[in-house]
Amino acid sequence: MIQKERNSSFELLRIISMLLIVMHHYSVHGGFDFMSRISLRLYFIQCLSLGGKPGVNLFVLISGYFLCQSKFKWQRLVKLELEVLFYSAVIGVLFSIFLPEREPIQNLRADFMPLLSERYWFYSTYFVLVLISPFINKMLPNLEKKEFRKLLALLFVLWVVIPFIPKVRALQMSNLGWFVFLYLCAAYIRNYGTDFAREAKTYILAGISCYILMMLFTAGFDLLALTDSSFQPKFACFLSMNNILVLLTSILLLIGFSKWHIGHKKAINTIASATFGIYLIHDNELLRPFLWVDVFRNASYFGSHKLFLHGLAAIAIVFSACALIDILRIALLEKPLFFIAGKIKMSAARKASDKTGLFSNGCSAPPQARAHGNTPE
Repeated sequence: MIQKERNSSFELLRIISMLLIVMHHYSVHGGFDFMSRISLRLYFIQCLSLGGKPGVNLFVLISGYFLCQSKFKWQRLVKLELEVLFYSAVIGVLFSIFLPEREPIQNLRADFMPLLSERYWFYSTYFVLVLISPFINKMLPNLEKKEFRKLLALLFVLWVVIPFIPKVRALQMSNLGWFVFLYLCAAYIRNYGTDFAREAKTYILAGISCYILMMLFTAGFDLLALTDSSFQPKFACFLSMNNILVLLTSILLLIGFSKWHIGHKKAINTIASATFGIYLIHDNELLRPFLWVDVFRNASYFGSHKLFLHGLAAIAIVFSACALIDILRIALLEKPLFFIAGKIKMSAARKASDKTGLFSNGCSAPPQARAHGNTPE
């Protein structure tokens, strides 16, 4: 049976989403003072920070788009856990050896249990989402289209509209609750794709327009802050996953890329296979401050005209270097490991089949069985 190759447009979207996340981390973890005097450099840093939450939403939406119609496999979770464990443990050990003041050896226990110690908030939440996904999938066929829309509308009001209302905090969402909502949105798009009849470019341009609108609002807040400083921190509303423009950007881009068929592109798929590894490496809680504060010294460029070039270069270097590291890990460790595991599984299955066939084909039982009178003479 020939395996159908995945449309690389989804993999391209995965790459874009991770690039947005790296941009966000350069900004928010670089030690910049977001309350400093309004300037073009501050606006540049603010714009870089806007990509993080659409990037996270897109990662969950892409996963939901495929998981909602796929069979649950424990291998998927095992593969994820091994990848997370690998990077958490290796980075922890390296810091314990070379920078013990930042990671004493007694703290290594948490590095070897990244899921339980919540080394990565995204992974801890995503793991649970994948775990409960088969139960969500069983529920979906029992929902009529109209009921499905009502459910999405209800969650939208609870977790997008109500939190936007000042001083209303009674119905705040959890990360898992939000991921489930995104999963359901992706499932609706996958199951009722005919509802989105326009061309791919229409949705992609609409998604880009929402992102540009966030940038324009940020510029507006900065201009208002010149006369009233209370407006300056308001741009941070776009640093939330449930902001309406953030959500629209994510949803529209998913719809657009799902309708854009660029075929199978090996280069795109290879880079996309490393996107989760890029996240695990550069946003490790030990490596994160070392990377942005010690190595690239982001904040030291805040007062320099070189900030723009530094930001773009640092983001490109981190993305490329982490991608290369994970591509090597996949080639040298993951593929050989799962190849051997597959061979062992096939061998065990073949032996079990041969043993079953021995009796089912009418062959005589082993001598031990005859000695106990378990078969007729």
